[in-house]
Order: sequence, then C-alpha cells, then structure tokens
Amino acid sequence: MKKIFIVLQSAVLAVCTIACDEKELTYRCDIDTAKTGYELAGEYDDCLVWNAQKKLAHIEPEDIDIRATELSLSEFGSSYADLNADENWIKPTYTFIPEDMSSYPGAPESINGVVLAKFTSKDKIDADFGFENDELQGICADVQQDIYDTVLYSIATEAQRNKYEAQGKPLYFVPDDDLPPLDDTTNPVVEGSCWLDVDPAEKITREGDSFYYEPLSLFVEFDDPAYQNISERYRGVRYCKFLSHQALLSWMTEKSFEENPVLITPSIPQCDQPSSTVSTAGSCLFYFLQAETYYCSDYTGSGFDAESAEAKCSSRPTNPHLNPIYSTASCSERTEEIEANIFGYQGLTGLCVIHCKTEQEFIWNIYTENPEDFCGNFDFFEPEEILESN
Repeated sequence: MKKIFIVLQSAVLAVCTIACDEKELTYRCDIDTAKTGYELAGEYDDCLVWNAQKKLAHIEPEDIDIRATELSLSEFGSSYADLNADENWIKPTYTFIPEDMSSYPGAPESINGVVLAKFTSKDKIDADFGFENDELQGICADVQQDIYDTVLYSIATEAQRNKYEAQGKPLYFVPDDDLPPLDDTTNPVVEGSCWLDVDPAEKITREGDSFYYEPLSLFVEFDDPAYQNISERYRGVRYCKFLSHQALLSWMTEKSFEENPVLITPSIPQCDQPSSTVSTAGSCLFYFLQAETYYCSDYTGSGFDAESAEAKCSSRPTNPHLNPIYSTASCSERTEEIEANIFGYQGLTGLCVIHCKTEQEFIWNIYTENPEDFCGNFDFFEPEEILESN
C-alpha cells in the first residue's frame, strides 16, 4: 500500500491579486469570479503557475513580479525558468496538454488536461534575493492538493460537491518529496528531458474505487557541489506536472461516476520508431560535457523550423572539446564534417530518439563505441533498426 499524502484544507485558495505601492507589477493574476464551471476553472488555470511559484519557494509575502509565461509545447521543451533579483522578477514557464472532452455533453470540446511547469527553486531564489528562512523547498503534491481543494470548494457548486463526495470515486495525491537523489554521473538536463517524456497517465494508479495521481517532479538543487560545473540555467529548478483545475472539475462532475473512469487520456505515444529520420530544420553537432561524448542532433519534429532549431543548437553550452555547430543540412549530409570533429569516430553506431513522435522530437546520432551507454533513459535504436523501416 502506497504512503498517501492527503492534506484536507478548510481554507480555499484566495484570489491572487497583487498591489505594489512603489511600482506596478507587469504580471498580475486576477480571477473573474463572476464566471462559473469550466470557464472559472480556466481562470484558475491561468493563475496556477503564478501561485505555484510562490508556494513552492515560500515567497507568498514577497512583492516579487512573477512572470508566469505560457509557451507552446515545442517552445516549452527548450525553455528555462529564469529570474532577475535586481529587477525583482521570477519567470516560471508552462504549457497545457489538452484533454478531449467531446464525449461529455456538459463540458467544452477540449479542456486543459495536464499543466507542465518549470519553476525556479527556493535555494536559487534565496541565494539571489538574499532571503533567509527555515522553510524547505515545496513539493508538487502540495500545489496539486491546493488545486484539488480550489475546485472542490471554490469552483464546483454545492450540489456538485455533495454529489461527488457522496457518490464519486475519491482522488488522492502521492507525495514527491521522497525522490531518489541525482548522483554525480546523472545530468540534470537529460533527467529533465526524461521528465518531459513521461506520460502523466502512467502516474495514475487505482486501488478499489480510490484513484491516486503522482504529480511527476524533478528537483535540481542550485547549490549542490556535484553540479557546479553545469550551466546555471540547468540548476536551481523544480519541474512539476499538475492536473489542471479544468481536469479536476471534469473528474468531480463527470468522470468519477463512471465504472472505469479515465482521469487523463494517455498523451505520449509508444516509441516503436521515430516519426521521421529526415530533418527539414537542420542539425547540430556538439559535445555533451556531462555525458562525455559527441552527438549530431537531427531536429525531426514538426514543431521545429530552421530558426528554432538553430536557437536550440546555439543554447547548448560551449566547451573546450567542440562548440555547438548548427547546419541547415541533416546529420547524414555532414559525414565529412562529423568525422573531422569527433575523436574516436566509428561511423553511425546508434540513435537516441528524444520526445519521440511529438512535435518537439529530435534524434541524437552517436558515432563512438558503446552508444547505448550514452542514451540515458531515452529510446535507443541500432542504425539498422531504423533504416529497415524508414
């Protein structure tokens, strides 16, 4: 039996508004409480990451400009949480995974399903802003419980709440404060990408009529000595995958009364093959310092164009071995250049498919020994496995 973290709060989430006497904040979070149902839940979804950044870092009392920024899924994959203490702002980023509700007459055709979010961690904020307190880094499950309570007490009507509590299947949240530590051989960038590739539907379990959701998270400490040689933008981050207010409203008013309800539809396809091996957006030749190997990355996802692919390539850290080199050509068209730049070149030995079959898919081509060792938790293919079917 899993240890279940359940916090039932009597107070509801307050409407999130900020006023600053000296300077008007550029990003505000106001909720139109005149709206009802899914429209009101959507208002709370728009404020979710704004609130979560404050809660996770325990900065609720601080007058900081929280610049919660929504991105497309393809943009989100290469985005970073950011802050500037001198200018008094923090910028978490997020994206919504939609949920099809077309079979439910009482709901919109599509709603916000899961919210993927990247936050600046408490230790990074404390270091940059000079805050000192005894609070610990907040966990994703605490925010998820707040979302649940908000839907139950502030969005659902009294009749809907009474029916759900009497007849609906209960939903609980698994805490994410007991994560395995990242060891000194684990690259947080790779871990972050693996986090993105895990389908939230896989984190739902059932015991009898009770359902449990783990808001999959990742925490990379800013001041961990093991990561001091890694670019600062990869350190001091907290990643969370939340069920949205709209998704939880659909559970409380529609889905939980079904015999075999589907809380969230699986959204990440099985990777039997990449969507394509042909890059129309170009490629990037680079050395990954933490993995200690060379890759040529083909940007095969439909969400990439030449501009975004070049920007992603340029965002990779420089290093003494090989600075990232972008080309409009695909990796297969850069053989001479790759051979000239890669020490220990042995031809194409393996391929790692990242964000498989999604619009932000890209492929790491490997040209050295033991390619599977350099694929981490991504989907690995021998060259002939892909060439035979593509």
